[in-house]
Amino acid sequence: MAWDEEKQARLDTLRTAELTGTLDEVGKAELSVLIESIEVEERKRLAPTLARMQAEQSTLRQQIQASEAENEQLAALAVQMEQLLADGQRTLRDLQRRHQAIQAEYQRVTGTPLSVAT
Repeated sequence: MAWDEEKQARLDTLRTAELTGTLDEVGKAELSVLIESIEVEERKRLAPTLARMQAEQSTLRQQIQASEAENEQLAALAVQMEQLLADGQRTLRDLQRRHQAIQAEYQRVTGTPLSVAT
């Protein structure tokens, strides 16, 4: 049922009667049929757009899932980098302590400070 000006005018008349409380049972049935036909046409007209939107939504969900998985991997790598940095800092402090101990022992043995060429 193609929608046209005549059907729109009839719909408007029936709605006005409904709002004023003057719509009889036959009019109510006709109004229901007209509203249903509008809804059917709208569903047909909107179906391609809704399908496209659903496909886009599915694609976006997949992209979000991929991004979340990548974020989890990057977070794990960041933790590993932080651990590596902490290990490096501990190693450096240990090497500095050992170097100072060697310098102190050298000075104790020789009586002169150890000079390090840079």
